Amino acid sequence: MQLKNAWRNVTRHQRRSLVAGSALAAGAFGLLFLQSFFAGLFGVHAENTIHSRYGHGQITTKGYWGQAFEKPSDHWIGSPDALIRNLRAMPEVSEVFPRVQFFGLLTNGTINIAGRGQGIVGGIEAPFFNKMNFVAGGPLKDRTDGIVLGIGMAKALSVNVGDRVTVLAQTEQGTLNAIDTVCTGIFHVGMKEADDMLFQVQLDQAHILMQSHKIESISIGLKDGDSWDKFEQKVVSKYPELEALSVFVVDQAWADNGRKFLAALLHVFQLILAGMILLAVYGSSSQVVVERRREIGMLRANGETPRDVLSLFLTENALIALGASTLALTLILIIQQLMSDGFMLPPTPGTNRELPVPLDVRSLDAIGSIGLAVGASLLACWSATWQGVRSRIVDAMRTAT
Repeated sequence: MQLKNAWRNVTRHQRRSLVAGSALAAGAFGLLFLQSFFAGLFGVHAENTIHSRYGHGQITTKGYWGQAFEKPSDHWIGSPDALIRNLRAMPEVSEVFPRVQFFGLLTNGTINIAGRGQGIVGGIEAPFFNKMNFVAGGPLKDRTDGIVLGIGMAKALSVNVGDRVTVLAQTEQGTLNAIDTVCTGIFHVGMKEADDMLFQVQLDQAHILMQSHKIESISIGLKDGDSWDKFEQKVVSKYPELEALSVFVVDQAWADNGRKFLAALLHVFQLILAGMILLAVYGSSSQVVVERRREIGMLRANGETPRDVLSLFLTENALIALGASTLALTLILIIQQLMSDGFMLPPTPGTNRELPVPLDVRSLDAIGSIGLAVGASLLACWSATWQGVRSRIVDAMRTAT
């Protein structure tokens, strides 16, 4: 019965309902838009981190990550072939990427630059690691004698795509070895120390340089990024001498800290919008109480308790809030379809291209945003209405007359 009366009051006073609903719709739209935008930003940030350098995580020997060793190669994976085959056979795994890092000296014949190299299987990595920011050329792919350079290193060596570069490095036995390569690409990370030092060559070439077939780490590409925990448990139980580290551990500075920063920023915006909804609804509800003092007095004189009258007002506000939130969600879904390519943001730190951020409307996030909007409006309505419905019946009737 109360729901019927509340619906009748909402539809009967259309101007009042429209004013209250507009404020709620604007607040709910802001909450939904921010949640969807940040969800899309989270996704883009994670995709760029995963598909530019680290994959969904890495496998190393136990205790290797984060430790300094006099001779790191003694703690690398010695016989990786069987391990790689078993990892590829796991249902969660899309692809595995064996890698090895080493320090070397690069020269173009006249200029010598020290750098940190990475041996990769270029043909396997190219389709998965498709978010690297190349300013010239492209990835190694199947070029057996190729090398890709950080932009700072390429400038220091005065090297362009197609130029030859000689790489010298120390073998595992302590002697010096060299390989001749051809620059196939120049990439940009955004951190000076990385741009000035990093380069990649084929894994076979790195093994020739070091005269070793060991693997330092194996990066993992999963079919579903959310299945990392399940994959990690399998690896740890089957290979106790190894450890699997998520990208949010391996790349804490960018991946994990970036995710936490964006989440904290979203919460600040949500708090601001929730406060705006509280103020808007409180103001409109206070005005409604003043306008409806006579009605409140008549309801009380008819035997309704203050709690009954408050419940009626809250029900009316809940109906308006749900309608406003539904309208806001509909507008967000329309914008999502119209802006399917995303909102173009300027280049972020670490990139040299525009960043398309799509609206990612997720069911649980939408429910949470709508719940926050409705909850804030009900709290404001209760705060503005409670004192009014508790006034004496005579005072309410006299004031309204």
